[in-house]
Amino acid sequence: MNTPIHDFLNYYAEKNPVRCHMPGGKSNPFDITEIEGADSLFESSGIIRESEDNAARLFSAGKTLFSCGGSTLSVQTMLTLAKAYRPGKKHVVASRYCHKSLLSACALLGLAPDWIYPEEYLSCKIAPEAVKEKITSDTLCVFVQSIDYYGGESDIEGIARVCREKNIPLLTDNAHGAYLVFTDRHPISLGADMTADSAHKTLPCLTGGAYLHISKTAPGFFAKEAKSAMSLFGSSSPSYLILDSLDLCNRFIQEEKKKAEKVFAEIKNLKLKLAQLGYTLKESDLMRITFDAPPYGYSGAGLAAELRKRGVESEFSDDRYTVLLFSADQPIEDFRKVIEAAEGIKLLQPFLSDSISVIRPEAVIEPGEAIFSPAETVPLKKALGRVCADINTPCPPCVPVVMAGEVIDEDSLGALYRYGVEGIRVVKG
Repeated sequence: MNTPIHDFLNYYAEKNPVRCHMPGGKSNPFDITEIEGADSLFESSGIIRESEDNAARLFSAGKTLFSCGGSTLSVQTMLTLAKAYRPGKKHVVASRYCHKSLLSACALLGLAPDWIYPEEYLSCKIAPEAVKEKITSDTLCVFVQSIDYYGGESDIEGIARVCREKNIPLLTDNAHGAYLVFTDRHPISLGADMTADSAHKTLPCLTGGAYLHISKTAPGFFAKEAKSAMSLFGSSSPSYLILDSLDLCNRFIQEEKKKAEKVFAEIKNLKLKLAQLGYTLKESDLMRITFDAPPYGYSGAGLAAELRKRGVESEFSDDRYTVLLFSADQPIEDFRKVIEAAEGIKLLQPFLSDSISVIRPEAVIEPGEAIFSPAETVPLKKALGRVCADINTPCPPCVPVVMAGEVIDEDSLGALYRYGVEGIRVVKG
């Protein structure tokens, strides 16, 4: 596959001109700005447009945009497009345990989430029937995560059918599933109108590199207005280092499908070996391993610490679970190292661990109103009954425990304490 951005940067570096232009650092010739021939991200018509078109073909999308602001910028763009396409509608039917970018975008755009609650905390699994019941005449769009932090997966295909029946756009946060381009299970292939992919999470791309895909069957308005919508939130100085890595990521997708499939097979095999060693694993997607640690005698954080001692750094851990997240470009020898580390951890006395309950606080005002109201920070012990004024979220998993505009109840406090939160912003009065 051609790599127009990377080729241009090589050409410019070889010319070795006197660089009388931004940025201030001159040591990296690939770190440039919108000089002659470099194109411009939000008005792309040259090399960036060519590379984005390459990505669209790889993902079978009608249009793909590069984001240098991660999936957060793609989420903001999707909701902006939905609002412009369906003026007067403001309710977003959404899975409760979403990334905070959904809530911040709703606050900035004057939208209100209409939550669907899963059966398990931090799970993205919601039934298509629940989506259907939530859709009303005031629904702007449906917004769901495709893969949650533990590796649970949504029924995108079923939810897409519901959205088509109701003529409602389906937006998906596929931040953890860009690798699905190597399968037939990518949200665009399953019927989503738009989806955000964090390339940097599971593909070889610099942090902050993401895709926004618009399906071939989505309303033409989305593709036509997408660049304008993205420019509302995106920096006017996008990183060419990230654009270069997205360009090269395209080539990886084109040329390294066999390597990705090898990684999938290694992860599947690793899961089998870990089970044979006595570990209990939570069901998870193709790219991660999620330990249910207490049956092996550890908390999730404790097991993560044991793995760290043996040279394996986990993606995430909490009271119960330890999550290992791999990449389509993972060195194959890493799988041997993980199993060797796991073999060296002593089995202790199993114990029971309670999961965090599904939290259903009462919303009394909309997110935007809460966030932009006069607020104060109070100790957590004094927050009971107050209205949250912030998007309070430990990262990872970057999923808000309690949402702005909601009353902080006992369940919310319990979850916040378990995450180590000591203070929280609340609406004054």
